[in-house]
Amino acid sequence: MFRSINYCGLRMEYEYIPKDIKNINIRITRDGEISVSAPLDTKPKLVDNFVEEKAEWIFRKMADFEKAREAMPDDGFYEGKTVFILGKEYTLSFDRAKKFDVKIESGEIIILSRYGDDNLKPKYLDWLAGIAKPVFEDSLTRMLYLAKDYNIKRPEIYIRNMSSRWGSCNIGKHRIGLNVQLMKKDLKCIDQVVLHEVAHFVSPDHSERFYDVLDNLMPDWKDRKNELETKWVDGIL
Repeated sequence: MFRSINYCGLRMEYEYIPKDIKNINIRITRDGEISVSAPLDTKPKLVDNFVEEKAEWIFRKMADFEKAREAMPDDGFYEGKTVFILGKEYTLSFDRAKKFDVKIESGEIIILSRYGDDNLKPKYLDWLAGIAKPVFEDSLTRMLYLAKDYNIKRPEIYIRNMSSRWGSCNIGKHRIGLNVQLMKKDLKCIDQVVLHEVAHFVSPDHSERFYDVLDNLMPDWKDRKNELETKWVDGIL
């Protein structure tokens, strides 16, 4: 359900999601959508009050996202565009071929395709997902070793292009989802996201225990997350 509050004359609408959790959590997507999850027995008015208390932080976070969107490179897919893979900068180049392919040579990513192919961007993202699988699996191996004291069974990885999150965790199916956009980031940022999802098998919500696990296993995770959000952005979504 959707609710709203008024803060200093400004109307703030948010999605209210009752859940079987212990704490009230606020999530803001890059598109400026606000969702608030709260324990099942929480009165909606108490949730309104909580959101109102956090309103200044919410507006500040939304302003940060807006600045990031304004600084986002254009979403075009053209000769000479700068793109990123694993934190390294490349220049897009195009050439003719009988079928779609991608080559990496001397600082260039060369897109091979037939004349008139209008689906180059989604095909490129599919290719990126393909080369991401072994990278993400290696990261998962490292992060499970880092968290070996918790005896976490190796989850299955699936990859998709997500617009509002870097990863997700399905406890019931013992799977983690990773955003193909992560393949553009430095390995230390990929490790941070993978560890975040692995930590959910210790604590399924964003509780104090969850963050204790992150702080213990990766003390610099906040710095890595900041780089994740601000660096290696090329607009190809």
